[in-house]
Amino acid sequence: MTRFAGKTAIVTGASGGIGSATARRLASEGAWVFCCDVNSQAGEVIAAEIGGAFLRLDVTSEAQWQDVAKTALAHSGQIDVLVNAAGIEGELSQGGLATTYAEYRKVMDINLDGTLLGCLAIMPHMVEIGRGAVVNISSIVSFMGTPSALAYGISKAGVEQLTRSMALIGAENGGRVRCNSVHPGVIKTRMTDNIIHTFAQGAGISDEEAEAGVNSAVAFGERGEPEDVAAMIAYLASEEAGYVTGASFRVDGGWSVTSAG
Repeated sequence: MTRFAGKTAIVTGASGGIGSATARRLASEGAWVFCCDVNSQAGEVIAAEIGGAFLRLDVTSEAQWQDVAKTALAHSGQIDVLVNAAGIEGELSQGGLATTYAEYRKVMDINLDGTLLGCLAIMPHMVEIGRGAVVNISSIVSFMGTPSALAYGISKAGVEQLTRSMALIGAENGGRVRCNSVHPGVIKTRMTDNIIHTFAQGAGISDEEAEAGVNSAVAFGERGEPEDVAAMIAYLASEEAGYVTGASFRVDGGWSVTSAG
């Protein structure tokens, strides 16, 4: 498939998990991908594998976002796709009322503010040419209460609302700059490995038992793969989704309809 032939994409969180799977997917379909992450070593490996370029990016830095935009534009002349996939789960053992403001701010700075800064840095260039696609990674927990991951849940719910607002901005004056959110469930990533391990410790059970408990609540009975999410992202970033904007897409194996989390 060559849905992205001649197109330039920026993917954050590209050193692993959903971000790296997305970078690989877009590159496999013809995109030139700027792999952005704070993890230089892993990010450079991914970029080399797919024939793209690595740009070190702290998503909480407005200045670094501007540098990424300048570099991408200097290389390609335009930016067609932005995928905001960088994110952290935060300190789960301090969930609920034990959540500190410092921990809350750390999670919000990366998950929500980092996504906002990406939109503010890249979308003006898309608006200028009247087209482009932004995909923001939220979470299935944005639809649920998350007392054990208070900051994470709030940040991901904020990403969904931000996405709707940016969709309206992208459609102003006849524009076709689309913005959609993807809401993964339990996907096989470092993040969910850590979440399962933390819950296992709290419950006094093994990681295997904790994962079995998680999987029992999913209609498909198992965690998904990062590639499952990357496939949805690729669709939303492509012209096949040309009439899709401001929408939320769940990739959760039926978890949310089985038990509401």
